[in-house]
Formats: sequence, structure tokens, C-alpha cells
Amino acid sequence: MFFVSRTEAQNDSVKFYAGFRASRVLSSYPNNQFPPTEYWIRVAKGMSQKFPGSTPAGIWIVSLYQNAGITQLSFPNGGITVPNIQFTGTDYNESHLAKLDTSGVKVWLQVEPGAASMDTLISIVLNRYKQHPCVIGFGVDVEWFFANTNSGGRKLTDSMVQRWEQKVQSIDPAYTLFIKHYAESWMPPTYRGKVLFVDDSQDFTFSGAPFNAMVSEFTAWGSKFSSARSAYQFGYKADSVWWKQLTDPAKIIGDALRSKIPTCAGVFWVDFTITKIFPYTSVAQEMTTPSMLSLSQNYPNPFNPTTTIEYAVGTDNYPSLQKFVSVKIFNVLGEEIATLVNDQKMPGNYSVQFNASTLPSGVYYYRLQSEQLSSVRKMILMK
Repeated sequence: MFFVSRTEAQNDSVKFYAGFRASRVLSSYPNNQFPPTEYWIRVAKGMSQKFPGSTPAGIWIVSLYQNAGITQLSFPNGGITVPNIQFTGTDYNESHLAKLDTSGVKVWLQVEPGAASMDTLISIVLNRYKQHPCVIGFGVDVEWFFANTNSGGRKLTDSMVQRWEQKVQSIDPAYTLFIKHYAESWMPPTYRGKVLFVDDSQDFTFSGAPFNAMVSEFTAWGSKFSSARSAYQFGYKADSVWWKQLTDPAKIIGDALRSKIPTCAGVFWVDFTITKIFPYTSVAQEMTTPSMLSLSQNYPNPFNPTTTIEYAVGTDNYPSLQKFVSVKIFNVLGEEIATLVNDQKMPGNYSVQFNASTLPSGVYYYRLQSEQLSSVRKMILMK
């Protein structure tokens, strides 16, 4: 374990970053469970080892676009109400960032903003997590910027991005802003500042030589923004038909981009296929088996129409024994609506999805129960 000072870690002018993109799209992971921090550290360092001298890093997504202009931040609201922003009842980032702090892995905190105020999102996110040395900046996925009214997101202006960068650096001058899209025309016409321009284009199967098509398109992006630095996000399922044929997809793609793009500052493999490149084989060793039964706040909440419920089955000092547990849904009258789990479970961490597409909007309750203990939480269906 080691600690890197903030000044050293964030002297970004010459650093090259290699790592992952992590989101709480749980269907990307085995058993629909978000991997433990140890897995992400292993992935970041594994990617970094492919590019000697690089810094292990990640794009850590802290908000997901919902619908109707609303984004949901993956932590509690702290008693505030903000237009077009929902919050979760649990902080899904704090424990991970605390471990990343001493791992040498650096992260940008990214949002899918919807119609929420960017100034507000920057302030809320960075002020909540600015104490973490692992955090080196803030990112915006422009595809989701006013996605409710603009196909592909709202195109950025020079003044808009300049203001965002100033806001980010007012919180910490060492922080970097990145803006991400798959098309050059969504980026600011002339403003560059110290912004990192991230390309996340995918599906190059239109070409008879998809690898060359990817390198060519990414090279054009790097050339377009050559007075700034650029980074690249790849590994999408749509391209797996060809990249899975490569002996070392991440290294081969990354090496090709670095050789063609002088200003290439980073390469990131996406969460959707991350376990294909870095197998999820040592999770049992990486995760700490819980000691007691526990039930987390559903995510997202409010939701429409699906939500994820995470729960833990404890060892109770007998780690080899299965326990009979159930997860059930009830309405406000106490009537049982659905049974999601009704089975024997070994100690461990679990998640299950609830689909409420046939139910009316309103308040519902979900209960986790074992032989001796039970826990109940409230959730809101908002259609």
C-alpha cells in the first residue's frame, strides 16, 4: 500500500492513464453484483501494466440518466432538493474511494447530467468527495446532456465548457475536466483550456477492417483536438466480434492509438465487457464475507419500472451454513405484491431486480427475512 501526494498525482501534463470505466449498470457483472473495490484496483493495475510508465486509473460514474431529464446521483441528498436530480438512500461510492485512496489508482467522477444544472452537479459531487486523493477530476458524458430534448445530447459551446472548467478548478485547481462524446461536432468549437476530450465511439463492424476503422476514427478525434489532450473508451459489446480475436485486445488497441495520436492521454476499457478481459475469478478472495444479515436501499429510488435490491446474508460465526432467506414486496396496506427470493443462501452479497411495470405509482415496502432476523425498507415507484 502506498500514498501519492495530490500535487504529484495530479501533475497531468505528461501522465498517461490506463484503466477502466465503472458504472452501476449491474447487468454488466456476474450475478448482477457490483464488484468490490479490490477488483477495480486489480483491473486498473492490470491495464496499467500493459503500458509501462502509465498511471492506473478509472472513470467512476456517480450518476446515471433516468428519463425526462432526470439524473440520479448514487449517494444521499444531504437534506437538499435539486431540480432534475434524484439521490439514493445509500452512498455507493464512499467506501470504494476510501480504498482507492491508498491504492495508487486515480479516478474521474463522471455524471450523465440530463437537464440538471452542470454547475450544481459539479459542486455537489466534488464537494462531497474532494477529500479523496484518488479523485483527479470531473467528467461529463455529453450524450446525456439534455438528452430529453436533444438527440445525442445538447451540443457544447465554448463559454459553457470554459465555465464548467472554471467551476471544477475553483474546487481544486489540480482537477481536470473531461467531456465525452462519440462525435466531434458535439464538442466546443474552439475552447480547449486544459480539458480532456474523451471519445467513446463504438460499433465499427460496418467496416471490413473494424480495428483499422476504430484507429482511424480515434486518430481523427485526436487530430481535431490536438491542442488539448484526448482519451479513448472502448471494449463495447458491439465490437466484441472482432476484438475478441485479438491476443491482447486492450494492449493492441492502446498501443495502436498511442503510436498514432501524440496527445493520447488515456485508454479505458468499459464495464460492459470488463470481465471478459479481466476475469472475475477471485471475487471470493477480494470480497469480505458479511457477518450479519443486511438490506440496502434499492437503486434507483424513486424508480420506473425496474430497480435493484442488494442484500447480504451473514456468517453469524458459521460461514459454511446456508440460511433460508426471503425478499418480498408489499404495498402500503401490508399486502404481499411479489416474492423475489425464497431460497437457501450461503453467506455472501446478493442483488435482485424488481420489475413494477404492472403496478401503479406509489410507496411500496420490501422486506428481507431469515429465520431470526428481518429488515424492511421503503421505495417509491414514480411513473
